[in-house]
Amino acid sequence: MTEFENQTTDNARNPRALRKGLATGATVALLALGTAAAAIASGGGVGTGGGGNGGNGGNDNGSRTGDRFAQEWDSFRQKDKKWARKTSECESGGDPNVHGSGGLYHGAFQFHADTWRSSPMSPGGKHADNYSWKVQAVVAVKLMKRDGKGHWPVCG
Repeated sequence: MTEFENQTTDNARNPRALRKGLATGATVALLALGTAAAAIASGGGVGTGGGGNGGNGGNDNGSRTGDRFAQEWDSFRQKDKKWARKTSECESGGDPNVHGSGGLYHGAFQFHADTWRSSPMSPGGKHADNYSWKVQAVVAVKLMKRDGKGHWPVCG
């Protein structure tokens, strides 16, 4: 018998070891299920197609603010738009309403409240997640152009 077969046989005779093994397996399965559910709930994030160019939520829809940001977004180079999509997908799965690090960071680009308010073209407000993905993307691209990618050390 191999060492693995010996251990497996011993575990089968020991109910405590069997329960521990089953509990570990169940925990792993639940974590995998939770991760999958979160990915499905986020809608798969921002795609490179039509996704990420507007927002279903936020207080800028149908307002002058939204129009101003839509025009600004349209004026960006494809390179900047691609950066915004890639960075938001990495930071938040592209979800403009997400809260990270216990509520310290908000929105698709995980803005800290102080960074959000002091960023170029920021419409203000307490948190980025009050605005659509497109508004957040415009602010993020403007901030990246001003300060570089250091605000997103992993994803930028």
